[in-house]
Amino acid sequence: MADVRPLPVVIGTAGHIDHGKSSLVEALCGTHPDRWREERERGITLDLGYAQLTFPDGLEVGFVDVPGHERLVRKMVAGATGMSAALLAVACDDSVMPQTREHFEVLRLLGVAPGLVALTKADLADDEMRAFARAEVEELVAGSDWEGCEVVEVSAHTGEGMDELREAVRRLALAARERHEGRAARRSLFLPVQRSFAIQGAGTVVTGVLDAGTVAAGEVVEVLPARRRSRVRRVQVHGREAEAARPGLRTAVNLPDAEPADCPRGAVVARPDAVPVGRLARAVVSFLPGAPVPEHGAEVQVLAHTAAVLGRVFYGPEDDAEGLAPGERFVDLELDEDLALVPGLRMVLRRPSPARNLGVARFLGFGGRRLRRRDREERAAWLRLAAAGDDPEALVLAALRLHGAGPKTPGELAALLGWDEAAVRNTLDALVASDRVAALGRDRFLAAEGTRELLDRLRDAVEHFRAAHPERLRVPVQRLRDRLGKAGWRVVEGLPDAVLEGVGLERGRGTEWRLLGAEAPPEVAAAGEALRAALESGGMQPGDWPEVVAAAGIAPDLAERARAWLLDTGGAVRVAEGILLARSVVEDFRTAVVAQLEAGTLDIPALRDRFATTRKYVMPLLEYLDECGVTERRGPNRLLKRADAPVA
Repeated sequence: MADVRPLPVVIGTAGHIDHGKSSLVEALCGTHPDRWREERERGITLDLGYAQLTFPDGLEVGFVDVPGHERLVRKMVAGATGMSAALLAVACDDSVMPQTREHFEVLRLLGVAPGLVALTKADLADDEMRAFARAEVEELVAGSDWEGCEVVEVSAHTGEGMDELREAVRRLALAARERHEGRAARRSLFLPVQRSFAIQGAGTVVTGVLDAGTVAAGEVVEVLPARRRSRVRRVQVHGREAEAARPGLRTAVNLPDAEPADCPRGAVVARPDAVPVGRLARAVVSFLPGAPVPEHGAEVQVLAHTAAVLGRVFYGPEDDAEGLAPGERFVDLELDEDLALVPGLRMVLRRPSPARNLGVARFLGFGGRRLRRRDREERAAWLRLAAAGDDPEALVLAALRLHGAGPKTPGELAALLGWDEAAVRNTLDALVASDRVAALGRDRFLAAEGTRELLDRLRDAVEHFRAAHPERLRVPVQRLRDRLGKAGWRVVEGLPDAVLEGVGLERGRGTEWRLLGAEAPPEVAAAGEALRAALESGGMQPGDWPEVVAAAGIAPDLAERARAWLLDTGGAVRVAEGILLARSVVEDFRTAVVAQLEAGTLDIPALRDRFATTRKYVMPLLEYLDECGVTERRGPNRLLKRADAPVA
């Protein structure tokens, strides 16, 4: 036989209990998939079983055998995770039964296609029974992705049809490979754990079908949701030592730094910090025709990859469904346990009691709290992600608009999408080249469309302020924040200086930003200069505001506008509420304070005498120097912090 070449495809068996799935796998592979003594004694599969079919040319296909009993559907879904294709077993002497329909329904919900049907136990059926079973199978798959699939009549007991089935399996596996590899190409490492155990001297071993990414010996991985990190000691593929595992292969990974308790069925092995974990899952759900639709807040069972948890379903407004297909609903799923999930992953929703499949949910991402009707903007961002489908560029653009639409790094986007960071960077490069994304340096990006809209709003806010306050050279940050909202302002804060300059702004220290090119009316500037002269003349005791205005000799209707202009130019400093001093006076005071501290200790009476003032002005000025970073207060003392810190 040629060297073994494992094909990155796992075929799952499915079907009604006692329809011969395990016997079929044994006849195909030479290995019985049932691992437990009870399974062999009772003749039914109670848990997941594994085997592989090796062809004479070395091509090898993995199998996972799932339970057929109705009470074990959650284990069937766990086995379906990682299936690239499925082999549906239908006994000729029994035909399509309830669990045949439910298993096929689950396969359809999880998107497992293409498929193949084996009409088993052909030796126990006459021609009429075989024809009836075939007709029922054709009716079952009609209108689905399985319509027109191969149907092979076989007997694991006599060997009838087994050669034809092997060739059909080969064709199915080769067709499934292209579909699976294309779907997993961008994704980061994602290995849902189907089972784990400890080996003395080696530590914990986890097994499952590698859904995306690669894993190799020597790498560091993280087990989620426990967030336990471990070095990978060894990797096996289909039970044999391997340097690395690829998507679609049945994989075992030795994690010596993890405990089996960290790695139950439902856990996930991933790259550190690459896959999100949470309890509030945002999703788009499609309910099965004829299935009962759970009420708002009703309990549901969520079957996601190999995990099964309870949760509650909460709906968004029915009239807010832009981008959704007919019959889809946007929901929040409050889960009872933390889960590791990646966007696009399909989850089966079931009614816990009496048990019934309800529909399929497509995971979008985790939220911090349930969305309310008023959260239309945030809901719209999630709906854009849902509408992106599997389009890489549309997905990245939608992810950039999530969580306030602030600038995001490739690493943050990779975690939101469950992608490999290199794939995110490649997509961002294409989007930047087509002017659909704005690059804020090498590692921060914004959606260009949203940025343009925001810049238009920011420009309008700036122009509105200029028109209302022509004397001002600076704009209060709070005025802009109020016009743009919290989410919009977070984006503005992350914009590069060059972009802000394009709308006439210069980022400033403190609570105000500079208005580029702003000039006050001549009469305001002249009044401001008169105010400055009056303040400088008053020194450290300028008097109350009406006295300063009178000393400046300016009209009262110009006084407030002139004061705003003087503060904007830095000619005066508002030291505290009701205390306005000339900047030159504040600079002289700072020089005196610095000299005292450099010489030893601060002498407040000496400062008061030197500037011919009172504690009413000295103490607020000292506190102002603390705020500016010139000095710092430590207990009853002040220390010199930075002598040249700006004071206005």
